Amino acid sequence: MATLAIAIIQDSPFLISLRGGTTKQSHILQLLFSPLFGIFIPKLQLCFVDKKEQIIKAAMKLLTERGVQATPMSAIAKAANTGMGTIYNYFATKEELINEIYLYIKRSEVHLIAQTMDPDSSLKSSFFSFYGAMVGFYFKYPDSFAFMDQFHSSPIITETTRATGQQDFLPVISLVQQGQKDGIIKEMELDALLHFLAGTITAYVRWMQSSGKENDPAYLERQMRLVWDAIKE
Repeated sequence: MATLAIAIIQDSPFLISLRGGTTKQSHILQLLFSPLFGIFIPKLQLCFVDKKEQIIKAAMKLLTERGVQATPMSAIAKAANTGMGTIYNYFATKEELINEIYLYIKRSEVHLIAQTMDPDSSLKSSFFSFYGAMVGFYFKYPDSFAFMDQFHSSPIITETTRATGQQDFLPVISLVQQGQKDGIIKEMELDALLHFLAGTITAYVRWMQSSGKENDPAYLERQMRLVWDAIKE
């Protein structure tokens, strides 16, 4: 059931927050509350509060800045502006939260890749689209990059989580497998090839960030050609 939370924030518009509600419900609230408060407050704003995502984003940032041991759940709760009870309602342990962050990032990556890849393109063009989308994602979301750079090989990430994350990448995996079948991509163990590709993306983004460079298309084009030349037959 949707929960209505009303709060007056100093120097801010009146905020009506509907947790778990639908767009239709928010429209109804707008109609109900606008006449009531419109006389006193010039602006009304309706927003949906996703506490789980709020916790994930706050934890992602803190964990990469401080490390696991120096980031208690109480610090995450404070950064997410929520109570300890709310955090434990979503995540029983810190390890469970870290695994959920991993999957959250993987799902975000897949969403972006799905928007950029064209199934009718050639294998090489599709590879370039995938590689460019991944690099662009990490430049756009540096906290996600920092987390994956630090935790991708961590024993905290369970095999179940890794398998789930890989399932989300089935279109990319199928692309590589088809390339191998057609004799376009080198025949080698799939896991080794995927780790190689992930490693080149991580190294490239890390180098660009450490040298203070933006995501320059010319640099990216040269990087993608180098990697493509390394995996093609």
